Amino acid sequence: MLTSKVKQTLEKYGMLEGGHTVIAAVSGGADSVALLFCLYSLKDELGFKLCACHVNHNLRGEESDRDEMFVRRLCRLCDIPLYVRSVRVLDYRKKHESLEECARTARYVFFEQIGKKALIATAHTASDNCETVLINILRGTALSGICGIPPVRDNIIRPLISCTREEIELYCKENSLDYVTDSTNFSEDYTRNKLRHNVIPMLEKINPSFCSAVSRLSESAALDDRYLDGCAIKLINSALTEDGKYKVEVLQKADECILRRAVTTIFNYGGIPVSNRAINSCVQIIRQGRGKINPSQFKFVQIRKKLLYVVTDYEKFRRN
Repeated sequence: MLTSKVKQTLEKYGMLEGGHTVIAAVSGGADSVALLFCLYSLKDELGFKLCACHVNHNLRGEESDRDEMFVRRLCRLCDIPLYVRSVRVLDYRKKHESLEECARTARYVFFEQIGKKALIATAHTASDNCETVLINILRGTALSGICGIPPVRDNIIRPLISCTREEIELYCKENSLDYVTDSTNFSEDYTRNKLRHNVIPMLEKINPSFCSAVSRLSESAALDDRYLDGCAIKLINSALTEDGKYKVEVLQKADECILRRAVTTIFNYGGIPVSNRAINSCVQIIRQGRGKINPSQFKFVQIRKKLLYVVTDYEKFRRN
């Protein structure tokens, strides 16, 4: 039963630790409706307060408004407090940003605003994770991309992450739960939909439990990823000087995969956008023991007197 599986996931990943209010993100689709009702059935047993939230992205005209009204009626019927945000995603779309990315940003900004003292539960499933891993592989991902969608990230929890879309639709059918369907789910314009409707069904002919297999892969990769990240942090700490620079001779002793992770962390500390090209350049000057790179505007990484450090130089760009 889906509720039992959700309870096991909540306990396995300690999802309810550190918060007694859970806000379920409800779009109105089958996944989010199942999430809401599973949490509703568990709230008294597990001792948490349940609320819901909905974001109207205003991307599908009357259909978007229909989804909002559906969620409002659903929460009113169950006496569940509801937060609603209406965002015109097209007005906030940045250059080169996809609508999907922009809509996701809008959602997570809303989550951050309402969830400062609560847990936000999203309806990501094992099927979503499978699609995400395949998308990352198509892009040439590193190990972190194979980890897929994390069950817990900060105050975001994903109680359905071990459940497939088929299990969720069966749960809705068995419990006579109504839900709405996003018409864009059927569009072949999106990579995710192409994988969902064409590629994954073919892979499931080879292995009917393909999504579950990918979930196991993600979980195993996540364990390795955390270990390697820990090694990189140890390397950084051993190389760090009192004035915030890094001893190059210490960095040079590291294996390539650990050094690359350490460089990624140094970039993050220094406010430098991470890219494969920039990481390669930085690793190169570390191996050489000298050099200077300009990975992003105003930012320089240089080695001087056997020490590596990040410099922010606005004047150099003005002079140019």
